[in-house]
Amino acid sequence: MEEPNKLSLSNDQIEELCILADEAARKYVTSKISKNEITDMTVSVNLEDAHELVIEIEVELSLSDLHSDEDAKKLANEAVKSAFRAIDEYVKEVRCQPKT
Repeated sequence: MEEPNKLSLSNDQIEELCILADEAARKYVTSKISKNEITDMTVSVNLEDAHELVIEIEVELSLSDLHSDEDAKKLANEAVKSAFRAIDEYVKEVRCQPKT
């Protein structure tokens, strides 16, 4: 018997989801601040689909001296939220697709 709320993703879908989350986080940051003001940005997306979908997203951001460390932390946290919103949209689309 299949659980109705269970979502199983293929390896290709997992890879696509990781890329989508990475791109969403980066796009969010660059929509809020000039690329010239970013000294370093690292986005990590880890996704496991063993018994349940487990997603970890981390954005590390260093900005120019024009911005405080608090600005960088806030922007990084908002970028993570943006990545999770992109993931939610993707998962909704996958759930609506008929199984073959």
